Amino acid sequence: MTDISAEIANEAPKSGFAGAEYNAVATSAQLKAINLLSNLFKIDPDCLMDQDQWKLSYGRKVLSCQFSEDEQSVAAILQYNVTAKLGRKRALHCVADYGVLYQTPEGATEEAAIGFCRNIGTFAAYPYFRALFSQLVGEASVIMPPLPSIASTAHIPPK
Repeated sequence: MTDISAEIANEAPKSGFAGAEYNAVATSAQLKAINLLSNLFKIDPDCLMDQDQWKLSYGRKVLSCQFSEDEQSVAAILQYNVTAKLGRKRALHCVADYGVLYQTPEGATEEAAIGFCRNIGTFAAYPYFRALFSQLVGEASVIMPPLPSIASTAHIPPK
């Protein structure tokens, strides 16, 4: 997967938040839901005979993230994708959007809750995408290695 640490840092609230605020959310937030919202899976049948020559690329991004102080929750829409190319031709493409919802502790700040959800939500939904992708390529009789794990550096709020 591509490294989205810079993307997360660039889209973080400019006002930042204290480490204690983030930790208060991280130690008390409860995952309430992970939902598949949409998916697209396409294979070019002309490329199936050359699977061993496919060049794979992976991606993920946070489409949106919102905090509700009234409902004490934070939710995000996360998108994951895999593309296989044979030369310049797209042999396989899969993209899926997932929604994640966390219950946040009373008194959580918007900035810390959003920072937490954007960071941890990405990791929470990814195994669901890996399982979906595995099932879809299996149904298509495509032999592929498991999707790689994802990594991220810690989010460091502005000073």
